[in-house]
Amino acid sequence: MSVAGWIVVGVLAWVAVALVVAVLVGRMVRLRDRQVPEDPFPRPAPPPEQDPSWPHPGGRAPRTPEPRRPRR
Repeated sequence: MSVAGWIVVGVLAWVAVALVVAVLVGRMVRLRDRQVPEDPFPRPAPPPEQDPSWPHPGGRAPRTPEPRRPRR
């Protein structure tokens, strides 16, 4: 067999192995997704704001404070 023939055989083998790996990875992902419920439990609604000026002027809600950074 010529060099070009071996190159073709190598490319075809690589494609076949890639397809098998892709199918196996796809099956693993589908099996993992079956374990996760589609509709998570509903979260309780946050309590309504007691401030009569809600929503704030300008239609913007107050910013959530940044989490504290650990001290060095």
